[in-house]
Amino acid sequence: MEKIKINTIIEIAGAPEEHVKETIDKMMGILKKNEKIEIIKQEVAPPKKNEVAHPNDPKQKVDVFSSFAELELDFPTLDELIQFCFVFMPSSIEVIEPQEIKVKQKDLENPLNDLLAKLHNQARVIMEYDALRKQIMAMQQQKANSSQKED
Repeated sequence: MEKIKINTIIEIAGAPEEHVKETIDKMMGILKKNEKIEIIKQEVAPPKKNEVAHPNDPKQKVDVFSSFAELELDFPTLDELIQFCFVFMPSSIEVIEPQEIKVKQKDLENPLNDLLAKLHNQARVIMEYDALRKQIMAMQQQKANSSQKED
């Protein structure tokens, strides 16, 4: 199989500003050390300050910093490209070349099974979180009910 060339954008957001810069620099370091990925072009934007609504009080604003890396990369195989997507979770990917890809059965099955495993794990995490949220709400309701009885 010939190399797969892509354009991609990877975004980082958080606070404080130094954390965002350190995280994107660390990500770029990891990419550069990966001998299977060839970095053809890279452009990393400095962190930019954004005001967003506080998650618990939409009337309040909090500062969040964001940065992104715009990259052109070469991958030796489809599996390496898919692994890159799992690890770095880019915002978008544009396949530049080849225009068509002929894939062997195993080269398609393996990444699809990896994707399914990740999706099942995410579903499990969401269900556990939802169960915990319901337990907390029930405990809060019990506490509120017992407070009302005491009054």
